[in-house]
Amino acid sequence: MLDLVWRFLFTVAVGSLVWLLHSYIGEYPNPLPRSENPRRDIWEALFLWGVAIIVPVLTIFILTPQLDQAISDSTTRQLLRAPLLTIPYIILPLFLVLKVNRWTAKDFGLTWKSQSRSVTIFALAVGFGSGGIAYMTGQANISIERLPVGELLILIYNNAFIEEFYHRGVIQSLLERSIGQSKAIWLGGILFGLTHLVFDLSVLRESGIMFVFFAVLLQTMAGWLFGIIYMKTRTLWPGIACHYLANWLPSILTTILG
Repeated sequence: MLDLVWRFLFTVAVGSLVWLLHSYIGEYPNPLPRSENPRRDIWEALFLWGVAIIVPVLTIFILTPQLDQAISDSTTRQLLRAPLLTIPYIILPLFLVLKVNRWTAKDFGLTWKSQSRSVTIFALAVGFGSGGIAYMTGQANISIERLPVGELLILIYNNAFIEEFYHRGVIQSLLERSIGQSKAIWLGGILFGLTHLVFDLSVLRESGIMFVFFAVLLQTMAGWLFGIIYMKTRTLWPGIACHYLANWLPSILTTILG
């Protein structure tokens, strides 16, 4: 019951941050150029979302059990996961946006230049704040366990970079070019939340339907938050930092402080 209360409180907190960021921090930039073929871009975004549904199923039922059985060291397992995750989450979308859509690296946020310093500071503050609160309360989004330093470093790529590149840099950018800024943020966030449904349903029997509901709602709101950060800064890095700290700062602090 206490876990459910914390999920509810986290959801309210993230929703408040979304409203604050949307309304008062930074400015929305000029929209990305309108696609010459909006319908194609929408279908590409939905296709990539479908891939992001299938990959977790394969990960839960095939990849993770086999790696756990074959390799005892968690850092090595994460290292082996990296190239396997790169194929669907990096190579496939890069083929679409570079080969088919003719984008450049800047078009999907691979630039160090932020268009909003205030949003960048906000993203870092949210990452440190949410991760710190999760550590102090023992209610981490993913993990509060002590993890090897090597594994924590690999998770920058395996978790934060891959998800932000895939969902914000590619899917949200495709949607913005086809249906506009506001719709791209809201739909992109919903799609992001639904891609986590497979992981949430895996604990349904133990935690109950309300846990799954709040988990999906929280992840959807997180998708909106990261989406606005990306759109207002036009770079992936503030969102990557926020995403990583929110997920893994509790484990970092546990590893350092106990």
